[in-house]
Amino acid sequence: MGKTLFDLTLDLARLLNSVQEGVATGGSTTTIVDTVERVEDDDYWNGGTAWITYDAGGLGAAPQGEYSFISDFTASSDTVTLRSTLTAAVAANDRYAISNVRYPLHLLIQKINEAFGVIEKTDTSTVVIAAEQTEYSLPADVLELKEVYIGATDDTDDNRWEKIYDWYTQKSATGTANKIVFMRQHATDSAVKLVSLAYHSTLRASSDKLDDTIHWKKIVYNAAVACLLWRKAKVGDSDLSVNDLLNIYQPMAAAMNSEFAQQLPRRSAKTIHLTF
Repeated sequence: MGKTLFDLTLDLARLLNSVQEGVATGGSTTTIVDTVERVEDDDYWNGGTAWITYDAGGLGAAPQGEYSFISDFTASSDTVTLRSTLTAAVAANDRYAISNVRYPLHLLIQKINEAFGVIEKTDTSTVVIAAEQTEYSLPADVLELKEVYIGATDDTDDNRWEKIYDWYTQKSATGTANKIVFMRQHATDSAVKLVSLAYHSTLRASSDKLDDTIHWKKIVYNAAVACLLWRKAKVGDSDLSVNDLLNIYQPMAAAMNSEFAQQLPRRSAKTIHLTF
């Protein structure tokens, strides 16, 4: 199972040494109360982020896996107030993580998405062969079509894909999906498998998932470097931790990029032998 945006933002914040964790003594759908660990001054956590990391029931139920910006912290009641409403109330013994505004949630999400590259995508639902039709619109996110297969049967669990070579892509007007053009008519209702290069979809909701072909450590280490460079550009050398962390994470990001470099498919050619 791929890491979610919740997981990635929390992993990233931990790398940046900006997270404290605790056990709630109570709460609601818009608050976390911790009368044990939260000893900071009023407004200390304002603008930061809260993650609900564990539901005390132990079943992974909401609000586990949800996060929110923090709108206020009240020291007298040890209460963290959330900007957005969780889908279930925080209860005693729920576990949470919290960070201040140094690296805000919107920055974590931005830098995680910027760390994505091109991925291989397989599509078996967009194109189905119709009678007397050889041109079909491609999925909108296709950057480059690499391989095409035709199902030899009409059984969705046993397509017996056969690779074909007599096709080409046709550019459409800007804003309109490009087309695949088959150079011969295939059997009506045949399924088509398209293997292409595409950009990773933008992760927006906490439950959105990272594609399984990308190693999550590659994303968080590269995002950590990007966040640290953002922080350095903002405050210069006044934050001494930035350079120390950059010295750690820049080589680690480079190592991840090398170790988990993506192997993307190349369009293959077929040699045709002619007999005279």
